[in-house]
Amino acid sequence: MDQDTKVIKELQELKQKVGHLEDLLTEQQNKRGTAGPFRIFMDAVVSLLFGLIVVGPVVVIVVGVLMVAASWLGMEF
Repeated sequence: MDQDTKVIKELQELKQKVGHLEDLLTEQQNKRGTAGPFRIFMDAVVSLLFGLIVVGPVVVIVVGVLMVAASWLGMEF
């Protein structure tokens, strides 16, 4: 019987800790949901740089390979 009350007490403490963690997670999600103008600007800059540095050269390489393949097949553009 004494062991049962200890288990119940520990479960209640764990429930309180989990509730506290859920509150903290909810607060963090609410903070992330409201992005300020600086955050939006930084996201736009990162997206632009990603497009220029990664996507741009990849597109150029793919188009170049397609043009070479087309020239081998005798097509003209």
